[in-house]
Amino acid sequence: MIEDRYYVQRLTEQVFLIRERASPSGEAGPDDRIVRSFDMRHDASMFVESMNEKQRKLDEQFGHWAQHAL
Repeated sequence: MIEDRYYVQRLTEQVFLIRERASPSGEAGPDDRIVRSFDMRHDASMFVESMNEKQRKLDEQFGHWAQHAL
């Protein structure tokens, strides 16, 4: 199963980072790019869901991991 490209990482009680996986086959790691931060988990999750949906559409059009949603 291919993981979503964007994911939420909890940094502190009130800081949630949106990160982009560095590799299509890799797990979340320290080299993953930080895309944005949020202070509410719900907002971060909604953003990630939206970005992954956009990414799936780009992957369908241009091939897997050929384009970035951001």
